[in-house]
Amino acid sequence: MSILSRLHISEISTKNLTLREDVELYRRHGLGIELWESKFSHDNFEAEIDWLGEQDIHVSSLQPDVMTVFPSMSVLEPQDPDERVRLFCRAVDRFSRILKGGVMPTQTGALPTGDEDLVWKTSTEAYKKIADYAARRDIKIALEPLGASLMNRSTIVSNIVTALEMLDEVNHPNFGICADSYNLWESTALDQVSLCGEKLFLVHLADWRRPRNFHDRHIPGDGVIPNGEFLRRIQDIGYTGDYVVELFSDGVPNSLWSQDPESVVRRIRQGVAAAVAKSGTTE
Repeated sequence: MSILSRLHISEISTKNLTLREDVELYRRHGLGIELWESKFSHDNFEAEIDWLGEQDIHVSSLQPDVMTVFPSMSVLEPQDPDERVRLFCRAVDRFSRILKGGVMPTQTGALPTGDEDLVWKTSTEAYKKIADYAARRDIKIALEPLGASLMNRSTIVSNIVTALEMLDEVNHPNFGICADSYNLWESTALDQVSLCGEKLFLVHLADWRRPRNFHDRHIPGDGVIPNGEFLRRIQDIGYTGDYVVELFSDGVPNSLWSQDPESVVRRIRQGVAAAVAKSGTTE
């Protein structure tokens, strides 16, 4: 299957739309969907899951409300890692019907004291439990390294080599990597994606210009990330999973979130198609 046939949009990219509007828009453009738990209602959740299951759209992955073992910059509460793991597993249960065979990304979170050793040890034990819990429901867990600007804010893992070290310690077949071109491109980590092999569970794409805040991403092709080269390396390791465009665009002039969603999604597809062409692959 081609990259474009496996292309999905993360719902955060069209933040101001509802779940139903996202599904209708992405489906019109022949794209799949990465769900965000925050787009589901509390009172009508089961009905929304039933409705989603009836739609002709592929679900690649889910970003739960709480996706880090320790607090992150965007989700500070609860503070207790055990409670955060419980909420993560609750999301596994809530979405297991619609997400079978899919992926849930995760990060470690961080402590304001900079105690990376404690975060590492606690996270590795937590991921053993999470990976086993999700495996029984046919859902994969993918550790996502974040950019250096988020070190000790939302993660202690900022590159693939470090992520692979954690994978070795967790040692669970259901625990892999989510590689995000936006988070990886400023280091040698774009090259490191070649090391992932079969442990690459999910790919995220976006583009980079010097950010004006922590939530300032761009459509592939509108920045400087060599996404074509990134895609070529991913194809070379035989990756057959899904690709997801994830765009944050908050509090900046001409925010993508304030633009016509139809136009944004159309440009996303065009931008990824151009990156595929630059990759030199036949996909």
